[in-house]
Amino acid sequence: MDKEKLKKELDYERKKEEKIRFLESKHAIVLATSLNGRVTARTVSFASDGLDIYFMSWGHHTKCVQIRGNPRVALCRDNVQMEGLAEILGNPLDEKNREYADILRSKYPRQHEMFACEPGMVIVRVVLTSVVTFVEIDDRLYLECLDLGNEIGYLRELAE
Repeated sequence: MDKEKLKKELDYERKKEEKIRFLESKHAIVLATSLNGRVTARTVSFASDGLDIYFMSWGHHTKCVQIRGNPRVALCRDNVQMEGLAEILGNPLDEKNREYADILRSKYPRQHEMFACEPGMVIVRVVLTSVVTFVEIDDRLYLECLDLGNEIGYLRELAE
């Protein structure tokens, strides 16, 4: 069967808002990074602003080293898979990062107070480029796909 025939257009704005609410309701997410053929994954505490994801890390940790060399990352939580581009913004106490630090502080006030002042701590932003969710409708499996760059959403049946 032709894969194009298996696609059904979705209400992009409505599905985007659903994903924003989903991210706002979560506290941890799995982040996968890679560099030079080595892929690593770990759970990070995060805060979101729309579909942008923020977390703090020490700049020398593997995830930051890999992001500097390859900003393409993948994330997952429950049945939602995401891809995006990561950027190390720098020290959470720098004035230029106040807005991003405030996003993290509002969700994690105690952790922000404990870790933002640690030497080498950085804020990382991930700008999502795609979100794919596995869904079941009438006993059939589908992929609910959001292409954030092109602002389109579609439902694709999983081929048997």
